[in-house]
Amino acid sequence: MDDKKTINLNDIKPDDKPEKTKKDKHHKQSKSEVIFTEKREAWESGIKVLDKMDVIIPAKLLFVCDKIAGQVHSDEFSIVTNIKEKDDKTLILSEEYYIPKQKVANTSIEYLPDEYNFNVVIHRHPDGMNNFSSTDRNYINQNFELSILYTREDKFVNGVFNLKLDNYLVQIPVEIYIDYNLEEVDISNIERETFLSTFNRGKSDKWHNKRDSGFDIFSDSLGNSESKLFPEETFDYSMMREMMLDEINPEIQNLEHRVTNIEDSMFHGSYSLVPGENQF
Repeated sequence: MDDKKTINLNDIKPDDKPEKTKKDKHHKQSKSEVIFTEKREAWESGIKVLDKMDVIIPAKLLFVCDKIAGQVHSDEFSIVTNIKEKDDKTLILSEEYYIPKQKVANTSIEYLPDEYNFNVVIHRHPDGMNNFSSTDRNYINQNFELSILYTREDKFVNGVFNLKLDNYLVQIPVEIYIDYNLEEVDISNIERETFLSTFNRGKSDKWHNKRDSGFDIFSDSLGNSESKLFPEETFDYSMMREMMLDEINPEIQNLEHRVTNIEDSMFHGSYSLVPGENQF
């Protein structure tokens, strides 16, 4: 007896999908697929880059610094306060402050024995010196979580936020905002005159005076008298000057600020004339 089985080819039904198109759960990815997946996961890692901290300082602390500066004249000084609120990128300072015992001069502060517990220091520099000195970096900044620099002329001009990493301090630059505790002001009722509307302002009445003189023979020719005025007679030069100054003044102030910073950096030895060695 023959044990061989007979197979009828007509009874064989092909699969709905070819075997080549079926995806096995153990399917091995190609090299290009692996590289693409790794890159996508790297971009979606969720890691936050902290390049600066926003610091919100109550206006009261600014007024206090201005008041002290007016009383100690050109001498340096410092006050301390605390961080009231903090999140991943913003620090909000408290209005409470304390003036430590200190001996001051035009370019130095000597802290005297005192007891206090604050994590923010604000100290003054002479006008124009908007960068921390080596003494500041070695003796003041590293002893507080946040250090702010103040000048009488430019107010709060610089700052560093210290992050602890093992046995190191990583100093993050800050961007400072003043909180004047004012509600949002609604200026919807104030409308500034547009540039084109100034052409209709201050037109000369010399043609109208002739019309009122009683000579009707000129009435037809004077009907379009306003169109005979030159643009120079209706142009509002004061408005044009204000518009130009609104655009130019910020640029001039920014340029002066950059020149001042470069001079300060060169004065403190942090600027190098060798290309590629400058710190900024």
